[in-house]
Amino acid sequence: MAVVFLNGKSRKLWPDRSGCSLSIFKPLDREEQDIFNLTVIAEDHGIPQCSSSQMLCIHVIDVNDEVPWFEDSHYEAQITENKPAGTSVLTVSASDLDQGTNGLVTYGVSQGSFAINPFTGVITTTKSLDRELQDYYSLTVYAKDGGLPPNYAKATVKIKVLDVNDNAPVFGRLYYSIEVPENLEALPLFTLKATDPDAGDSGQISYRIAAGDPSGNFHIDRKSGVLGTSRPLDREKRPGFTLTVVAQDKGSVPLSSSTTVEVTVLDMNDHRPQFESSSYTADISEDVPIGSLVLEVRATDLDDGPNSQIFYFLSHGSQSMFIIDQNTGRIITAAPLDREKTASYTFEVYATDSSPANPLNSTAEVTIYIQDVNDNAPFFIQDPLILNISASSVSSRRILATMRAEDKDFGANGSVFYRFANPVRAFTINSLTGDIQATEKLQTLTQMQRTLIVQAMDQGNPAQSSLGVVIIYVREQHYRGIRFSRMARDVSLQENAAKGTVVTKTEAQYPDGSKNGIIYSIFSGNKLQSFGINTMTGEIWVQKSEGLDFEETPKLRLVVKAETASSSSYMAVNLILQDVNDNLPRFQLQNYVAYIREAQGHNSPIIQVAADDLDQGQNGQVTYSIRSSSMSGLFKIDPLTGSITTGAIMDWEIWTQTKLVVVATDRGTPRLAGSATLTVIIVDLNDNSPMIPLPREIRVPEDTLIGTVITQVTGNDVDSGPLLSYTLLLDANSQGMFGVHHYGGGVSLTGSLDYEERTWYTLTVRSSDSEHQSEANLTVLVDDVNDNAPTFTQDLYQVTVSEHLGAGSALITLTATDRDSGENGKITYRVMSSTNGAFFIDPSNGTLFINQKTELDFEHSSILVAIEARDHGTPSLSSIATVQVQVSDVNDNAPVFHQSEYRATVSEDGLPGSTILTLEAVDGDLYRENCGFDFAIASGNSGNTFQIESSVHFLEGRGFQTVASLILVEKLDFETVPTYNLTVVVSDRGIPQRSSTVPVVISVTDANDNPPTFSRTDYSVVLSEGTAMGTEILHLSATDPDSAPNREVQYSISSGHETHLFEVDRWTGVLRLQRPLDSKTQLSHMIVVQATDGQGHYALATVNIEVKDINDNRPFFPLKSITASVRENQPPNALVTMLHAVDHDRGVFGQLKYYLLDTSNDRQDFFINQTSGEVRTRSTFDFEKVNSFYFVAVAMDAGNYSSTVTLQVYVTGEDEYDPVFISSDFLFEVPEGAKKGQIIGKVQATDEDGGVDGIILYSLSEHSPYFEVNESTGEISLKMDSNIRHVSRSKREIRLVALDITAHSPLETSRTAAAKISIDVSHTSFGLTTDMNMLLVSVIAVSLGTIMILIVTAVALFFVRLRHHKREQRTHKRNPIAGTLLHNFEETKLSSNEIIYHQALPGYASNQSGNVGGPYTRGGSLDPSHSSGRGSAEAAEDDEIRMINEYPRVSSISSSMQERISARGPDSGIQQDADQLSDVSCEPPIDWFKGKKLSSTNSTVIASQVPVYRDERGGYVGVGRGLSISQPKDYTFPEDGKPPVDGSLTAIVASDEELRGSYNWDYLLNWCPQFQPLANVFTEIARLKDETAPPHPRRSFHHKAKAESRIDPPPLITSVAHPGAKTVPPKPAISRTFSHLASLRRSPISAEGSISSVAMSPSFSPSLSPLAARSPAVTPFSVSQGPSASLISTTEHSFEHSEEADLQI
Repeated sequence: MAVVFLNGKSRKLWPDRSGCSLSIFKPLDREEQDIFNLTVIAEDHGIPQCSSSQMLCIHVIDVNDEVPWFEDSHYEAQITENKPAGTSVLTVSASDLDQGTNGLVTYGVSQGSFAINPFTGVITTTKSLDRELQDYYSLTVYAKDGGLPPNYAKATVKIKVLDVNDNAPVFGRLYYSIEVPENLEALPLFTLKATDPDAGDSGQISYRIAAGDPSGNFHIDRKSGVLGTSRPLDREKRPGFTLTVVAQDKGSVPLSSSTTVEVTVLDMNDHRPQFESSSYTADISEDVPIGSLVLEVRATDLDDGPNSQIFYFLSHGSQSMFIIDQNTGRIITAAPLDREKTASYTFEVYATDSSPANPLNSTAEVTIYIQDVNDNAPFFIQDPLILNISASSVSSRRILATMRAEDKDFGANGSVFYRFANPVRAFTINSLTGDIQATEKLQTLTQMQRTLIVQAMDQGNPAQSSLGVVIIYVREQHYRGIRFSRMARDVSLQENAAKGTVVTKTEAQYPDGSKNGIIYSIFSGNKLQSFGINTMTGEIWVQKSEGLDFEETPKLRLVVKAETASSSSYMAVNLILQDVNDNLPRFQLQNYVAYIREAQGHNSPIIQVAADDLDQGQNGQVTYSIRSSSMSGLFKIDPLTGSITTGAIMDWEIWTQTKLVVVATDRGTPRLAGSATLTVIIVDLNDNSPMIPLPREIRVPEDTLIGTVITQVTGNDVDSGPLLSYTLLLDANSQGMFGVHHYGGGVSLTGSLDYEERTWYTLTVRSSDSEHQSEANLTVLVDDVNDNAPTFTQDLYQVTVSEHLGAGSALITLTATDRDSGENGKITYRVMSSTNGAFFIDPSNGTLFINQKTELDFEHSSILVAIEARDHGTPSLSSIATVQVQVSDVNDNAPVFHQSEYRATVSEDGLPGSTILTLEAVDGDLYRENCGFDFAIASGNSGNTFQIESSVHFLEGRGFQTVASLILVEKLDFETVPTYNLTVVVSDRGIPQRSSTVPVVISVTDANDNPPTFSRTDYSVVLSEGTAMGTEILHLSATDPDSAPNREVQYSISSGHETHLFEVDRWTGVLRLQRPLDSKTQLSHMIVVQATDGQGHYALATVNIEVKDINDNRPFFPLKSITASVRENQPPNALVTMLHAVDHDRGVFGQLKYYLLDTSNDRQDFFINQTSGEVRTRSTFDFEKVNSFYFVAVAMDAGNYSSTVTLQVYVTGEDEYDPVFISSDFLFEVPEGAKKGQIIGKVQATDEDGGVDGIILYSLSEHSPYFEVNESTGEISLKMDSNIRHVSRSKREIRLVALDITAHSPLETSRTAAAKISIDVSHTSFGLTTDMNMLLVSVIAVSLGTIMILIVTAVALFFVRLRHHKREQRTHKRNPIAGTLLHNFEETKLSSNEIIYHQALPGYASNQSGNVGGPYTRGGSLDPSHSSGRGSAEAAEDDEIRMINEYPRVSSISSSMQERISARGPDSGIQQDADQLSDVSCEPPIDWFKGKKLSSTNSTVIASQVPVYRDERGGYVGVGRGLSISQPKDYTFPEDGKPPVDGSLTAIVASDEELRGSYNWDYLLNWCPQFQPLANVFTEIARLKDETAPPHPRRSFHHKAKAESRIDPPPLITSVAHPGAKTVPPKPAISRTFSHLASLRRSPISAEGSISSVAMSPSFSPSLSPLAARSPAVTPFSVSQGPSASLISTTEHSFEHSEEADLQI
């Protein structure tokens, strides 16, 4: 029996046969106590009992019964993104109470993005993290001890990735293209959005315009990215913008990116056509054929498209003598010309653009002078000339007679010379005057010798001549020859009389009455051989009717000669032709053009046409009709007036224009008709709502980039304009998600879509044309995109299985979920880890199985299996989970050495007893009896040089193991045995025993002192990018001069292998391609290959691999078309733009060359650099000649792949012109009772510049307390009420306020122009003090002062004149007086408030233009029957007097202007063309004109002009600011011989008396002495008729019978009926003319009245008519005085107007 004392306690042990057996009473726990110290006592059973003791120390060997445990089950950490791989994140710590290997804890992690140090627990990154890809990671970290099998513990680590500003903002597109109309106020266009995946400030984006907008025309919201205009754009100044918009984040180091926005400015019709000249003149011969070119006018329009397409037409002033090509502006003759009838033509030519909704026009004046042709022979005033002279009264060289002939031709063609046709005795004739003198006594001559034939010949080439007869009878001698009974005879003959018609019979006879032997002939006047005569009877008949034209020659004269053998006689037969209907009515224009706005109602006036018929009476009365056509039913015409109105409502959307044939038919027999074309152009109104043909639904992928246009909205509007704008109406869920291009209609994405959050949106798109709008709903369906990877329920799974488990057994089922839908959410599982196919998984349900072909092996007692869950999206996404499989042990493994071969190198001087190497083996079995080892040398140990010794060691993790040491026991000899090849065997102690061997190679070397050496230091290889994987690229070779084994070289890639494209064989040095090459990614690669001998010596070699590109990419231009601009006058070789095409190929195939294609002539003006793509000019451009070019460029690579781009190059102009006022002086009047804000007048200036430089703004140079000017319109208005000042007419004085006004553009560097404004404030209290006594005293004082100055001046002038007179008497010279009192007075400098204003006096000199009965420029006298000199003040009830009193007018003309008029001599009656004169005046209300006789217009009236009325004599007078005059004409006397004159008394009466209505004749006689001598003036006054006398029954030569006049409405847009449009009156027969009296002096007061009388009132006084012919300051007419007058009225009219409505055009 043995007793064991353990810690003071005894316990009995019962020995067996072999000794004592010590057993465990209870389980041991090493972690509680690892050592037991026992005292064992052996006692016998003898008596006395003897014993012996021994100390027994028991060490408890640890077993792996404790599981590792972490300090914390959950860890959290943060790491900044972009840290390099290997960056520490955090350290986890786990402990294990086991001892040794069992307590040695190692760590592992399940996430591939992180690694953990297995010993320290430091978690590091395996790659650079990107927060934008994944900002949060959840890891499972496990701790494993070293036991067999090991125990595991898990902990969760959550890692947050912190943001770094490593992403620049990115726009959805690199290029945007938008359109915006010009001239619009600032408005948003569309939203630019960029995305930045960074967080915080790094993800907040601000926007700005970096380039392309130096003038600040655009603005972008820094936060929202809304791009809009900041001011109206001008296409003519800049047709487009290329903006560079930069998006920049707010990171600590801001990042940015940019996009290009191409803004195209759309044209609006804001420029009128501009003629090259405001007036044109041309000379043309009167004999040119019809269709001859006269001149070509040209206008240009800065607008684009239809707004710049111009067509031309003429005014009525062309009188149908000329027509113009509507497209080219070529003016040609349309009828034969006759200078003798009309010496010149002046008319307007209109240029109108083709804008469908707002056509604009301008005018130019064309004057055509007819050059004379010698087509008229001289015509004797009296032929024959018969004289009865007493012989005694004839003295030597006395002028017996004068033969006078006239020639209607001009110049030399009209200069007549005289001579005798036959040799004549005793007479001479003056070749210039036609005076005939006798050189001998008449009684000595026979009667035949006293019959003289005179030839009158002009100086034309060829010359024309006529013969005349002078017969001289001597009273003292009895004549016995034949004679006609009378000298002349008048005969009436119908024009175009038929051949054979008897005209008359002429008879001559002897004094005794006999008629025998007389022969008759036509001596002269039968140039065209129109008549024949019976030589025997003297009967005259019509031989041909061609020359009998009443309209051409109403009178003919035939001189008939009767002769016998001894005598002759002559008689004149005056043929008076009677009119017949042989002339077609002829319209004033061959081509009429009229505009009318659509939607006008029935009977809306369009135009009034007028035709003239040269015939008389009913033959000249015309009626009008429209020739039937498909469109004629839409119009109606008044058959009497020619007024054309609508017969239906016009609709521009149905037809835009039509051509009608208007027919004028006379009332003669037979009826004759003439025609003209009328082009009616419909002007579009915005009367239709837009429509949006939207799709109901569109599908948008959820990963669509922000800024992408997801659909295009295109509204349909049948109107021509304006451009449609688009807006979006969004609900709360759609706010910030979508935007729309304001004018383009592209709906773009402005926010990120997420199918998992919301699958659809509803948008409302609104389209507007500024007046109408429509809406349509758009449903956006979000399509799912595979943007969510599958997610496992846990990332680490653990399972334990028994070794040799049956094949096909299920281990575990894994579950993963995917938020995506459809195929994107369908998951497939597969095994990822390299386990030699030991496992497989059901791809659909995730169950993991053991492979049927493989069993588990204990060598891998713990296996980590990576399982991938992948969805079916495109591209697919996946995630990985780890399955940890634990395997229990079965003793089925032999010991295995750690290495498959052992090698050792021993220097030959090694000492015996040294340990060469240590051999260890492991056994895959778990149990200790299966892993005990025994080692021995089996072979190769020649000479027993080596010995192996075994020893037992406690190896951590594997318990007690046997370790072998190889010991050197003998000396080595390198020269004898350089190498030992040993075989070492290890055997376990299991049953059955298992063993394994390992070769051990011992190399004996002398010394390792040489590194390996490559055959070359560097290698170069060229590979095609299409080289297949696995291809051998290069064989590298290195040698080591050392002896073996130090010369064995191993190869590896030491650097340049980051992309893992290549691999090198470790032993052979063969370099192979491991992955495909891509030249787009990297053109060349450089790797460093290392060769080492394994002992620390190595060599390096560089391998350069160049990737050769293949031409697999075509070049392309980012833009299909490019717009560029170049300024005019740039020198050649100026850079226009630079082209850049993209070719993703590299090397030679990525090098592009550029060319210009020969597709147009424009490319000849440019050239391109083939290498750089620079487009430059070949020459200097002129904007006025050409303003745009169009050509095509091509980019081509070396493989002949090419791409083209269209280039549009615009030439831009320069600012060159100053503003120009239409007049340098303006005159306005403040009406009585004018209120604050009332407009009293308007100034106007023009600027030929375009764009902003052409915009005109007005401003007053100095502040005025009473007046202000509208900056944009130039309207002058009141700043306060006028405070009506009631003053009697007798006390009224004229007070003027002078203002300076400036015209300029909005730019600071604008050119400016200035003008003067004079404002009549006589009817206001402006500038007056309230103290009337002081005012009266001041007036008296000023008046006395003025009288004194005048007296002193008169005395001084008297003495000056007296001295001058005496000087003339001394020198005996007759010099004219240098000046008059008035002239000297006008030269005196007066202050601004002392200037005396006068109306210019019309002149009295005759006009030699060849026209008779001309119009008048400034007014003119009316019916003089109501004028009685000073007594006219008594006619208080006269309409005109009342009108003048109610609407006074003061016209001003500067003294310098008056001097210019005086210097030119007598006024011709034509309005003076002076810039200083502003003819703004007053006019009564329109109801004042009711009942007055108005006449038809002469020509087309522009919408902004004043209508022109025609009087009965064919002249024209205007109502408005200025009188529009057709042409100057000569003055003629009426039949009573008294000359009518231009002008009236008002024209020469000034100051108060003019307004009070009384005439100061003394002032009149002294006002303009340079025009007429005083005696003539008194004579003229004496001729004035008494107003109380009845009207004189005679009428002027120009006046036809009284008739209702008509108004020709202009061919423009108007909805107001024209008052006064009445029936065209019948034409009376024309009166006789006495043109030779036109050169006589005329009175300043006409007894017959002037032209204005008919236009105004037959009861007007001649002295007041110019005032009555003026328009009021606030007038219903819009007056234009320049070429920029608008052709189209922009005033909106209603369809109904009362009779009291103002006259509007």
